[in-house]
Amino acid sequence: MKIELSNFTIEYDKEIDYMSNIISTLENNTIEILEFFELEKLSQKKKVVIFTDREKYKKHLLPFVKEFKEWMCADTYDGNINLLEMSEARKSKEHEDMDMDEFIKCILHEFVHSCQQEWNENSKGVSWYWEALATNLSNQDYSTVSLEDCDFEKLKSDFNGTENGYSYSYTLGKYMLENYSKEKLLEYVKNPDLLKQDANHIFETVKQSQKKELSIW
Repeated sequence: MKIELSNFTIEYDKEIDYMSNIISTLENNTIEILEFFELEKLSQKKKVVIFTDREKYKKHLLPFVKEFKEWMCADTYDGNINLLEMSEARKSKEHEDMDMDEFIKCILHEFVHSCQQEWNENSKGVSWYWEALATNLSNQDYSTVSLEDCDFEKLKSDFNGTENGYSYSYTLGKYMLENYSKEKLLEYVKNPDLLKQDANHIFETVKQSQKKELSIW
């Protein structure tokens, strides 16, 4: 089945009772994200593919990831926004309590990646930053965590293999959004080589900021 929207094409293979929520999100909640990336619209309609079968989603992912992990439920690896249908995502321990709000934010998370791809399609070596922006700009329910035990080299080189990778990235992104100009943040999206040069300094800056906050308390 297929639904055509102004900027999106939604494809799915069986009825989904919350489709109206998805349509509303895509039509009404993506404007601010586009503005952040200085985009009026995407260069072409974005396909949103909803997988209602976990095995089909796993098969889709395997060419792009070293190993399929049960928590994986959304991606933009092939240029589309791909989602594992909510009831299927709930079958994993990590998403067993997923509600509509979380699912909608997951869609927005992937839309952030779609906007990043308009400027630069390759996230190699900077996945942590892509996730830093995506978790924050989609208002996902992460909390800041201590970076003391974060292996930043691993986070940069093997994001999916890093435990608490999303929480570490969210923490870094929250600091950057609060302390860096939007121009600098967008420059890092456009020029990943510059980001790679500055990455260790950014990490140490945020880490030291956390230590200062603890010393005050």
